[in-house]
Amino acid sequence: MIEFPKVIKSDGFNLEKVKPTFDIAKYIFELVDGQRKYLGQWLEWVDKSNCPEDMYPHLLKSAETTNSNYYIVVDSHIAGSISFVTLSEKHKFAEIGYWLSLGYTGRGIMTKAVKELEKFAFKNLNLNRVEIKVDSENVKSRAVPLRCGYKEEGVLRQSNILRGMPRDIVVYSKLKSEWEK
Repeated sequence: MIEFPKVIKSDGFNLEKVKPTFDIAKYIFELVDGQRKYLGQWLEWVDKSNCPEDMYPHLLKSAETTNSNYYIVVDSHIAGSISFVTLSEKHKFAEIGYWLSLGYTGRGIMTKAVKELEKFAFKNLNLNRVEIKVDSENVKSRAVPLRCGYKEEGVLRQSNILRGMPRDIVVYSKLKSEWEK
């Protein structure tokens, strides 16, 4: 199993790898519950989290999937999350997934967080490719990989279903050779 650092310090925030507890689930539930309309536009798990008891198993599963789930912590408050939602050492590739609370958007936090995780992927894991997949209508989230120098590869037409509706997903990627420049 890959050993991920417990804390990655960045400018103005930390990425902290903490095993989810029920108290963290309560905190994240309250954060998400206060902005269901905003986050629920893009994240299916928001609809499935109607109380902290629903949130806790979701957080545990996310933390165990690739062992790379980081909370984005700003001024001692969890502001969001970023992780490798897919990681293949064999194929030397990873996919980054993320979400950020509305109150923390527009500050460059997610752009810096993506850069920290990609640096770890290319430098420490010796991966060759990092991908980010974003709903085609999520303008704020689509701006992040572009600011980080990712290339837009194309659209996976109707490849995701959210609330029974087919959604297009835009694929962005960065290669290690591009990161090294």
